[in-house]
Amino acid sequence: MTTDYRLLFWEVCVRRRLVWQEYPDNPELTAEVSRSHQLPSLVARLLVNRGLSSSSEIDAYLAPELGRLHPPFSMLDLQKASHRLIQAVHNRETLAVYGDYDADGLTATALLHQFFQELGLAIVPYIPDRLTEGYGLNQTALKQLGNQTRLLVTVDCGVSDREEVAWARSHGLEVIVTDHHELPPELPPALAVINPKRPGSDYPFNMLAGVGVAFLLAAGVRAGLREAGWPSDLQEPHLGTYLDLVALGTAADVAQVVGENRILVREGLKVMANTRRPGLVALKEVAGLDGKPITYRNLVFHLAPRLNAAGRLGQARGALELLLATDLKQARVQARLLNDLNRQRQLLEEVVLTQAKEMIRRQGLEKRLVMVLAREGWHPGVLGIAAARLAEEFHRPVALVSLKDGLGAGSARSIEGFHLFQGLQKCQELLLKFGGHETAAGFRMSAHEIPALSQKLEEAFQEQVGAVIPRPILKVDARVALPDMDEEFYHHLERLRPFGPGNPEPVLVCEEVMCLKSWVVGERHLKMQLAQGDCRREAVAFDQAARHPLSGPLDVALSTRLNYFNGKFLPELRVVDWCRLTVG
Repeated sequence: MTTDYRLLFWEVCVRRRLVWQEYPDNPELTAEVSRSHQLPSLVARLLVNRGLSSSSEIDAYLAPELGRLHPPFSMLDLQKASHRLIQAVHNRETLAVYGDYDADGLTATALLHQFFQELGLAIVPYIPDRLTEGYGLNQTALKQLGNQTRLLVTVDCGVSDREEVAWARSHGLEVIVTDHHELPPELPPALAVINPKRPGSDYPFNMLAGVGVAFLLAAGVRAGLREAGWPSDLQEPHLGTYLDLVALGTAADVAQVVGENRILVREGLKVMANTRRPGLVALKEVAGLDGKPITYRNLVFHLAPRLNAAGRLGQARGALELLLATDLKQARVQARLLNDLNRQRQLLEEVVLTQAKEMIRRQGLEKRLVMVLAREGWHPGVLGIAAARLAEEFHRPVALVSLKDGLGAGSARSIEGFHLFQGLQKCQELLLKFGGHETAAGFRMSAHEIPALSQKLEEAFQEQVGAVIPRPILKVDARVALPDMDEEFYHHLERLRPFGPGNPEPVLVCEEVMCLKSWVVGERHLKMQLAQGDCRREAVAFDQAARHPLSGPLDVALSTRLNYFNGKFLPELRVVDWCRLTVG
């Protein structure tokens, strides 16, 4: 059927949830990449769509090996920090490691704890209580740690804690900050501030997670010890054994799976599959992953939530104990506790979501550019994940604030196009404290400032995006026929994994396919049988059971996944969006 004929006889119903935006076609470059790297044309186009064109870029992408990591000393202050820590190793000093309570901070804390413990140091780990201490450094904790050590390293926090670091310094506590969050106007007066976002650095990758920064610090210390002469009484730690922690923390923080992160996650998944770390073995067991290959999605949706649940409910130190466990029996007990906490977290989250949606409906907030909702009694530990779900459902930035004693603890999540941290910077006179990223942030404020915050965030949104919420966009890699997604395509697709932020799963549009039948699976999901010519494929549309029954001609946007079943991975098509075609 030609395009003209199709326009005469078919009318596309305006039922797409998303705006399909196809990457520009570059047939000449695609053909060159296909030829030079011996790839099918469709796979070559996927690489071009991801901004890869030179042979060196494509080689690095197709072979993301540890040897391609950039030298750690090109990051500002990392050498200075390494020298001080090497001195601590030679002097057998006690070292405090102060981490955040989320999965990124927990894995980073566990990594440095084990690394420096292997180097003979006594380690004092510290994870603040989310509910009573909040995010970042606090003077009470620093005073407590100052009684045990004179040297402290932060992980996944600290860059916004100028006053706290100054206090520590004035009381004789040396602080090395390792962080990856957005930079404040003034850096804290620490001995060293290691953050890939610092301007003027020669380090070429600024999207590391907190655990990635901690890993580079460990690499720098090891390199420095090698250069200075390894102490005869110490065995050199093998950095590769920490990559399971690095992969988990990086995935949990939703960091971009490109560049250094892609190398760390891909290699870390291999280590995770056969990890000997008792805590992760036990965590995989309670998540139903024992004996199965581990994918990026497993890290994000099965392992990370169980670690994060502990932090959200004020029990992050138990999650750290799990990661540091040396006994599998005890680790299994701890993992079951985390599993129970995750169930509690899910129940609390549903309460917040239900109440928030009722507030949105009652107050007509779905018409606002930014939703700011506040309520007494909301559990502050689940606000972030609830805000993320609301932001996805309503496609606009959402801030949820838990009120208590005239103060508000808030978490916010954004959508593509609105830099949330920059938006909060516009509101800083209303906030007692804030920090975060482009898409996620936390803050504290006085309760009476809630209306002003809502207004200021909307003004910031209009400055960055405009006065109208744009429809969500679905980036389409190519228009293909159903038979194009064959065994050879899936074989080559494996070289592009792991998929995630920055390296999304390919989305392919098939036009004028016939849906032969549909059926509901798992109560919430819709399975369908698609046909084009003699080719038939099954596909699943998650959370779309309400659209059953479905049949007839469709244009479908599909992503490709691997589903582990009966001991092996099987190709699976996921329907991301579709529109029904009707005879005109």
